Amino acid sequence: MRKPRIFCPALTAPNYKCTNIKQIHHLAKVLRLQSDDLVEFFDGQGALANGKIQEIAKAYINFHIDDILFMQNPYQKSYLAIIPYLKRDNLIYSLQKLVELGVNSILIYKPANLDQSLAKKDLSKLNHKLEEAIISACEQSGCNYIPSIDYFDGLKQCLQSEKIDTDLEGLFVLDTIANQFIKEDEILNLNSIGFITGPESGYSEAEREIMNELGLQSFKIGHYVLRAETAPVVGLSMFHGLLGEY
Repeated sequence: MRKPRIFCPALTAPNYKCTNIKQIHHLAKVLRLQSDDLVEFFDGQGALANGKIQEIAKAYINFHIDDILFMQNPYQKSYLAIIPYLKRDNLIYSLQKLVELGVNSILIYKPANLDQSLAKKDLSKLNHKLEEAIISACEQSGCNYIPSIDYFDGLKQCLQSEKIDTDLEGLFVLDTIANQFIKEDEILNLNSIGFITGPESGYSEAEREIMNELGLQSFKIGHYVLRAETAPVVGLSMFHGLLGEY
């Protein structure tokens, strides 16, 4: 049986007391772990350690922590995904897959062509669920690096934000109406890559104008139109494939 993985942002040896109710319930009630069972801990920044359960109580679990190791990120490039708010389940799916593919940063913007089911909702209420989904995806996939995530009221605000690192070497638009595929020689020497995807209804004219003013190149990622939650996943896979990172 594979060892359960638990996110622990303050990972220290030799002891750790877990008081996270959700984690306690999962370990004690769902997995039915007992004293001396092993759990793997990660801090989301590369640190990894084995822990052995010493005591299980209603409000806490005590662990003995072995030596903490630092795991190198397996991907040599840094990836930034700029994606729109979508329906909750679709957006969570997309985030989970991006984590599994090794994304480093995620920026989520409110698109001009927002799905009507979300138009009157407070989108900020989704954010906590999205962050939980990212941590859960890291726990399940074995990813030891939790990507940063930030939220914006629109694409313009996002692209003008300081979160678009000045060190970002390449930022590309993935667009259904683009007429060319990206080529290996256009990204081979880049150490950091960002890409933008749009909502189900596509980019608005204002959003296209913003991206054109910034001189961003547009590319297609398939012969058919992809769903909004699928496009970022296929896009990141495409970059990995072109760079030989599989």
